[in-house]
Amino acid sequence: MNSNPEFKKRMNDVRKSLASNPIEILTIPSDKCPHFKCDGTGWIQIKDWSKRHTRLEQDEWREKCQCYEQRMRQIEINKKLKLAGIPKIFQGLSLNSFDLDAYKQKDSKDTARLAKKAAGNYVVNYKQMAEIGKGMYFYSDIKGSGKTRLVSSLANALVKEHGISVAFVKAQNLFKEIQKTFNKKSEVSELEVTAAFKDVDVLIIDDIAVEKPSDFAERTLFDIIDYRLEQKKPVLLTSNRTIDELDELYPGERVSSRIRKMCYEIFIPEESVRDLESKQENADIEKILFGGN
Repeated sequence: MNSNPEFKKRMNDVRKSLASNPIEILTIPSDKCPHFKCDGTGWIQIKDWSKRHTRLEQDEWREKCQCYEQRMRQIEINKKLKLAGIPKIFQGLSLNSFDLDAYKQKDSKDTARLAKKAAGNYVVNYKQMAEIGKGMYFYSDIKGSGKTRLVSSLANALVKEHGISVAFVKAQNLFKEIQKTFNKKSEVSELEVTAAFKDVDVLIIDDIAVEKPSDFAERTLFDIIDYRLEQKKPVLLTSNRTIDELDELYPGERVSSRIRKMCYEIFIPEESVRDLESKQENADIEKILFGGN
């Protein structure tokens, strides 16, 4: 083998190459990396061949890829989205997916267009809105009009664009979660539960005026809203009543005056898109169950 001149030449070429450029990237690039530099893990394995025979010196190590911070941010976003409590049916929806054509009446389309524009601008200007503690109040008397869909899409966008923490809860469930703490076997206290809703960056309460609240529910809502007002923490609310009509459920204007201070009222079309979606879904199911003919 030693007498093979071609082999000697190759070995000499290798030695010269290692001497002039001893650093080797061991990681095989993958298209999982947006920069095509790592294998998709966010790390690049590096070898320094000049140190391979040097004692007590590290000759191999890992360095962060350009995509590492993006990857960590995405993991954090996914975690926050999971913790947000957004209804499963609305998880992953974007503001762009809020379809104006789902409404059949012209007035409804116009109203929905304004609501969608307001939601989009809220995301763009979130930092400014957060500084003054302003949120939005989505109102429509009709069930299934798109209030929850739009506020869920808004929540998804806020987490993805700004990396903030969001808590989505239906009003009835909010009160039930707190009442559970009254059980002696409860592992969390009332203060711990209410603190979670008080301190989150953006709190979303869905259907705050569906039914006549108990004294406990009214005190709880007031306590959370009042705290967030004082701390300039935005709330996003949906309701089948206008802010002025809240006094019918929460007398004394204690709740409505604070919500009016904290939120800009956004009208959602008085037209149900849920019924249209149900008809389309049933039509699609019929094709599956009975065939296309």
